[in-house]
Amino acid sequence: MKEISVAKMTSGPQIFSFRDKIYYYGAYHVLTFTEQERGKELLVTVVNTTKPVCWIELWPAAYDGHDWVRWTTERGQEALVRTDARPQINPSLRWNIQPGTYTLYFVNSSPTQQFADESLTYQVEIV
Repeated sequence: MKEISVAKMTSGPQIFSFRDKIYYYGAYHVLTFTEQERGKELLVTVVNTTKPVCWIELWPAAYDGHDWVRWTTERGQEALVRTDARPQINPSLRWNIQPGTYTLYFVNSSPTQQFADESLTYQVEIV
């Protein structure tokens, strides 16, 4: 499976962190893996230009990007995988697949609630 997608960075959850005193925002993508995909590798790559866009997180379960209550109360504190804690140029994420449903979150941050509505182009591949 190889899929290229485009999303707006303001299409997903927009969350204020009182601890960090910063806004997090981004795009999300829900994935479901079967038993036949167990042990294969998920490769997610942002394929934008040279502007630092985001980092990538992988969370267990499916989260609707507009349900900020579930994002902040049910999701837990630690992602399964996280590429970094600050914006990067074209980050990529690798993860050994376990069956189930997961949510990719392409995250960016801003000190204000005014977010750039840049587009994000990314590739999801199972290898």
